[in-house]
Amino acid sequence: MRIRMARRVLWLSVAAALCLTALAARVFYLQVMQGPALARQAISQRTERLPLQMRRGAIYDRNGVALTDPQSVLGLAAFPRLFGDTAAVAESLADALGEEAAARVLEYVRRHHEAGWVIEGLSPEAAERVAELGLPGLAVGPTGRRYGPDSLARHLVGYANALGGQTGLEFAYDAELRGENVPHLTARYDGRGGPLPGGALQVVLPLDPVNKEPYDLHTSIDARIQRVVEEEMDRTGHPTGGPLRAGVVVMDAATGEPLAIASRPNYDQAVWAGENELRNRALTPYETGSVFKPLVAAAALEAGLIAPDEQFVCSGTYRLGDRTFRDVDGTPQGPVTLREAIARSCNTAFIQIGYERMGGDAVLEAARLFGLGEATGALPPGHEPVAPLPEPHYGGDVAQLSFGQGGLKASPLQVARAYTALANGGTLHPARLVTAVKRTDGAVVARPRLEPARRVVSRATAAELQAALLAATVPGGEGTGQAAWLEGVGAAGKSGSADTVMNGRPATHAWFAGWFPAQRPRYVVVVLIEDGRSGGTFAAPLFRRIAERILELE
Repeated sequence: MRIRMARRVLWLSVAAALCLTALAARVFYLQVMQGPALARQAISQRTERLPLQMRRGAIYDRNGVALTDPQSVLGLAAFPRLFGDTAAVAESLADALGEEAAARVLEYVRRHHEAGWVIEGLSPEAAERVAELGLPGLAVGPTGRRYGPDSLARHLVGYANALGGQTGLEFAYDAELRGENVPHLTARYDGRGGPLPGGALQVVLPLDPVNKEPYDLHTSIDARIQRVVEEEMDRTGHPTGGPLRAGVVVMDAATGEPLAIASRPNYDQAVWAGENELRNRALTPYETGSVFKPLVAAAALEAGLIAPDEQFVCSGTYRLGDRTFRDVDGTPQGPVTLREAIARSCNTAFIQIGYERMGGDAVLEAARLFGLGEATGALPPGHEPVAPLPEPHYGGDVAQLSFGQGGLKASPLQVARAYTALANGGTLHPARLVTAVKRTDGAVVARPRLEPARRVVSRATAAELQAALLAATVPGGEGTGQAAWLEGVGAAGKSGSADTVMNGRPATHAWFAGWFPAQRPRYVVVVLIEDGRSGGTFAAPLFRRIAERILELE
């Protein structure tokens, strides 16, 4: 009997010890391991926070100019749980701001339980009058507008709303730009939900290590050049009437860094826009047309398939099976050198180069050589539209591809990158757009990693193409790009008129791709006018006007 009692006492003691150990472990876990997190949760349940600015970092140009033109504006915040006598508040607020504003505040308080910004854009005088009243549950503070009226590169920057970045850099770098550690207007309540004594509203900068601060993006864009590009685009109407539909890219000829990326029509980043307005035409692939010819010529020269002084026949028409290909006017021009074939944009000469000498695989390799069919590196992987290269199945497909038709598409940014390689002597650089991600104190958080630059053609081959593209623009010659010529410094480049179909009807995209000055190029500029009819007639003059404005900046 005594033995059984002793065993029971022993088992009870062991069970009690186990229970106490488990309880002690649970207490240790809650108070020590989870204590800070639970404390934050408890505080958050008794705290309301209203951000005093948008929780996103800035997007800067290469000189530290904010591309979004952020505006500092004053707003009126309401904390419904702190309101006392709403009638008294309404009367005082009506005297300070007017009856309409007072009614808006009361309507918000009746409909909402959580804090919010009720009125934005208060004048400093109105804000001062409200602050002097000291009304419970109301506070005045800076709210900030992310996008001001002078914001630049709107299609490239994109826009963000309460859900985060939606397009452009705002979307591609949303994780870096968004953050929680920003100034907040904070209200704290007691356990019963009432205001704490001694002033319930405070401005607090949370320093929670769990939450990330917003980081800033620094880009290669030059706001001065971006502005003149956009101003010239806004001064230009579309050849078919209505607003301009176009994309323009300006690149540093030596480094391949984008200095301006612009698209039209423009849109308001603070207001939802339709798909047509949001499309970044500078990053949209289009049929290349004749701006592809210099790349074919460079690849053929580099492979030794043609010679610089060799002559070809600009025959006006070229028949292949049941298909007939034509030059612009279909008139025979006789023998032409490679430079003349590029300057006059002779389709039939390039069929002889591409179809007869190179073949389909080599023509496609020319496109790959200059970065067509691949991302430029300007945006993170998956964020830049890239059209796959076509797959020519028949001789006619290869012939058409040789002069830039046949389904070959590239964006103005891709074409600008390719022409930079011709301008700088044969080196293809990645388009380094985002140069650094930084904290607000300037400390570098990250630098995007890019593929290394690669030599695509020799300096001798690049020099031959430079001479050919100069012949296409020099006044008094037979080149199709003479409208791009710049007095005093010259320009070199190639026009293009790419036939396509848009919305079920025939259309022609207008291109001009080139650089200036003609000798020792500093800037590569590519102009694409969607359904712009003729590159030499409409895209080349826009190139010239943009180049003239850039030179004025210097």
